[in-house]
Amino acid sequence: MLQSIRDKATGWLAYVIIGLIAIPFALWGLGEYFGGAGPLVAAEVNKTEIPVRLVHQETRAQREQIARMFGGQVPADLFDERAIREAALEALIERELLRQAAADAGFRASGRGVVREIQAIPAFLENGRFSPERYRTLLEAQRISPGDFERDVAQSIVLAQIQQAVQASGDPPAARAEEFARLRNQVRVASWKILAAADFDRPEVVEDEAVAAFYRDNQELFTTPERLRIAYLRLDPRTLEAAIDVTEEDVREHFAVNAQRYEEPELRRVRQIQIDRDAADAESRIRELRNRIDAGEDFGELAAEYSEDRLSADRGGDMGRIARGDLDRVLETVIFSLPKGMVSQPVQTRLGWHVVEVTEVEESRLQPFEEVREEVERDLRDRRAEQRQIQVLDDLLSQTFENPDSLRPAAAATGLEIRTTDWFTRESGDGLAQYRQVREIAFSPPVRRDGRNSEAVDLPDGSTVVLRVEERQEPFVRPVEEVAAEIREMLQQDAAAQAAREQGEELLAAIAEGRSVTELAEEDPENWVLSASVNRATGPEPGIELPSRLMNRMFQMRAPRDDELVTEGVRLADGDFAVVVLESVRMLEPSEAVEDLRRVADDLQIAYSGAELRAYLAWLESEARIRRHPQNLE
Repeated sequence: MLQSIRDKATGWLAYVIIGLIAIPFALWGLGEYFGGAGPLVAAEVNKTEIPVRLVHQETRAQREQIARMFGGQVPADLFDERAIREAALEALIERELLRQAAADAGFRASGRGVVREIQAIPAFLENGRFSPERYRTLLEAQRISPGDFERDVAQSIVLAQIQQAVQASGDPPAARAEEFARLRNQVRVASWKILAAADFDRPEVVEDEAVAAFYRDNQELFTTPERLRIAYLRLDPRTLEAAIDVTEEDVREHFAVNAQRYEEPELRRVRQIQIDRDAADAESRIRELRNRIDAGEDFGELAAEYSEDRLSADRGGDMGRIARGDLDRVLETVIFSLPKGMVSQPVQTRLGWHVVEVTEVEESRLQPFEEVREEVERDLRDRRAEQRQIQVLDDLLSQTFENPDSLRPAAAATGLEIRTTDWFTRESGDGLAQYRQVREIAFSPPVRRDGRNSEAVDLPDGSTVVLRVEERQEPFVRPVEEVAAEIREMLQQDAAAQAAREQGEELLAAIAEGRSVTELAEEDPENWVLSASVNRATGPEPGIELPSRLMNRMFQMRAPRDDELVTEGVRLADGDFAVVVLESVRMLEPSEAVEDLRRVADDLQIAYSGAELRAYLAWLESEARIRRHPQNLE
């Protein structure tokens, strides 16, 4: 929530915020929290700054991607906010390194390439064809100007170009690819027997002396981790927003005071002829076309025939309705200074040379209150909620800082309820303690050891928490009476696993002495698998079960020579033990391959390409001057 408030702190609201929290933030050395001297910087790459704002945007994107991978929820025990934030920062650093390398190497995106990329984006298609109107509408909905969007697309193209160029250099030798493909299609013939630990008689009674000895020698296994219970105050924006009340009079007053916010902007319908900047004769061509318009030729026909902006050329140069901020600043200045019906002189922008004509002008107008009432009320509620959040946050921070030994003054000042958690450890917890950042700050020395209030902690749901330790439970060794049953079970399992291993080793010894596998299998036909073919890609023959650990080990064993048998014992899960006899190894020819050799070679190419790109990024980083400022991300 702290970050969301800072992101929204603009205009007069920013001055209110600064006035409210200047004193406690100054005391804490956080005077730059709202960017007093400029935007906070997360890192510098060869003197190019990466703002904290971009890191937060990338963090949100990565968090959403992780959530989609796990069905909509980021697992708190696998990914904490700090780890995602650090990964986002490193991704931005790598992106900036690639961008700088691409610029130095002369990579660039052509105007036509950008157009092709945009026209291929499914979101901008209607009935399978690119729709300029949909393109503009969707960008307006996201408050993105076409110029900014096109720059982003151009940068994406450039980054893709340099990545592809680097990856293409990681080309594995043809012989290596063929060898790799043959190995992937290798077939091994083996016999094996799995001795399940559960099938062995476990001692019904483990001697008390054995239990006591195991307990004495392994007390770390029965030592409970340190546990905490915390008290906390939680500022949830949703709760505050739900309590905001506005009257009809409030809404109308807000509309009157902020009428300019509800004006429909001036719109101008424009058509253009554009010649790309890459053309050597771009200026002379655009001037010739301008002269032909003066001579009476039709603007739309010339645009359809000669304009190199294919987004508008098919419509006679029509770019649709344009608002301020939609286009390049130079071109926009010309458009909004032209009288209706007048054709401009040639104008040069970063995209090339243009001639434009304003065909319609729609003046800005104040929208009637009835049309925007819901928007006005929503804006008013949002603004009051922000003000209330800032006020409560200021009280929360100042009171917990000024009264570090208690949450009660902050609770009285904010109206927030002091709540407590159940017991939790440094590694896991429920409720509020499911968040790793909560557990980390609870176990930090100032909070855990000194008994002080914590700093404010922003949670993924947008709420902010301040906490203190309510109770602390030191680690202790559980009494032997409490854990005797666990020890007995472990000793019994170990005994069963040992019995399975011993019998397996007897079988291995018998094979080494010359007994045939066939003979041994006759004594226990149900548990032996004889001379089964196992393919690395597809596994064993149909109808045969083979544990993955055993299969992996089978393909790590050396190949037999001539009529030799290679044997090995393999410990499996739950104490099971396998005896495996490798009889032969065969490489399939391409005509026999069960896995397409071309796809196998493609997999190897991907591996080489990825390794090449990682090596290139590592080299760029070693040559670059990179300064990280992780404290600005906290």
